Amino acid sequence: MIFLISSAVDGNENAIEKLLLFYEAYISKCCLRPFYDEYGNVYIVVDMELKGRIREALLKMICEFEIDEH
Repeated sequence: MIFLISSAVDGNENAIEKLLLFYEAYISKCCLRPFYDEYGNVYIVVDMELKGRIREALLKMICEFEIDEH
């Protein structure tokens, strides 16, 4: 996992995609919201706007992450 993070920090697109895929289920779970239809029925749906914002924040954190190699 450390090599994957290091590669992602260095800008490796495959490593970044693997990290996003690793956190995909967790991000989706965090983005669940109730949706009410015109009859008052409740559905639980993934808020895609929020999910996109969280993925964007994760990408930003990956780019700004610094690995301290002592």
